[in-house]
Amino acid sequence: MRILNRYSANTKIYSLIFLLLHLSNCSLMGLEEEESTVTPAPTGSLSDIEGTWSLGCTSEKPYEQETAQIYGGDFVLETLVYSDNDSACSVPRYSVKKHYTNLVPGTERTLSNATMGYSLSSELKEFSVTPLKSEATNTMNLNNYCGESSWQTNQTMNVAGKDCGNGANPILNSKVYDRYSFTTESLYLDGSQKTYQKQL
Repeated sequence: MRILNRYSANTKIYSLIFLLLHLSNCSLMGLEEEESTVTPAPTGSLSDIEGTWSLGCTSEKPYEQETAQIYGGDFVLETLVYSDNDSACSVPRYSVKKHYTNLVPGTERTLSNATMGYSLSSELKEFSVTPLKSEATNTMNLNNYCGESSWQTNQTMNVAGKDCGNGANPILNSKVYDRYSFTTESLYLDGSQKTYQKQL
């Protein structure tokens, strides 16, 4: 009787071990199936946003107009700034140019306006200011604008890394990150929360 009981106990133990191993394998197989069906997040494409985009004359001071050009991994943003009494944006006082290179769209992200868009990384290649009127040149020199007092009309000056009144600008070759969304007619940049219209 003792031998039969011991045999019976061993049989139950082996059966229990086999059952546990079988259930474990089933669980692992289920996990593998779930992992294989995971869909990667959508990624943006430069071809979707290549072209020239513009922002018309702003309705509030400072009056400005902007043009954004995106071609071949480069993004050039030029801003024309007008005087406080030039609400029609007729004669620009000075221009600001930001040139970003190595433009790389990333994965899908939620933007600050709660819509879906994509991440965007780049490197700063140029950050410059050009006075376009002698009056603007004199004002810049008088106020030591961006820490400089040698401004000349129609002469471009590098302002990367300099403080032009809103804290230090990014230095050249620094990484810049933003987010964007687009339609066939518009481009929204999350960092500035501005919407540009496509130019044909």
